[in-house]
Amino acid sequence: MAVLDVVLWPAQVLETRATEVSEFDESLRRFVADMHETMHDSNGIGLAANQVGDLRRVITMEIPWAARDAEQDEEQFAEPKEWWHDKKFTFINPVITKKAGKFRYQEGCLSFPEIFEFIDRAAEVWVSAQDEYGKSFEIHATGLLSVCIQHELDHIDGVVFINRMSRLKANLARKKLSRAVPT
Repeated sequence: MAVLDVVLWPAQVLETRATEVSEFDESLRRFVADMHETMHDSNGIGLAANQVGDLRRVITMEIPWAARDAEQDEEQFAEPKEWWHDKKFTFINPVITKKAGKFRYQEGCLSFPEIFEFIDRAAEVWVSAQDEYGKSFEIHATGLLSVCIQHELDHIDGVVFINRMSRLKANLARKKLSRAVPT
């Protein structure tokens, strides 16, 4: 496995729609393994292929859950352990088939370092996708998994994180990021 370079905004690849995967070969499986390795190395919980410069409809995710420490504030762990915590996910050619409810969550993005903002998303999503072997599956996602799926699906659709913010917050984020980009 290899750690890939995470592409930072304003790279055009981040705002380009990815193409469907049609070949489920060993090369794809190596790429998926590299994406998982990159996501872990970057301390991320989700990664889309275009974030590493590849325009295929591939997403990896793993959302960790930590047991509550007696000394930690109760509110830090408002979410109970779910079936999807600590589980590796690979979504290839994912499609949201149904959405329900509303959920507001503070999101961050590996391609937008140090930018965090509350984004409105669907509280629940139903997703159909394929794994790295081409096997089809469906899941019903709630909570942070639902948020993460929607965030990463935005990436492969060419929609960047700041496009979900208010115009004012997006402009502030752009200014902050442009100051951080070396000239």
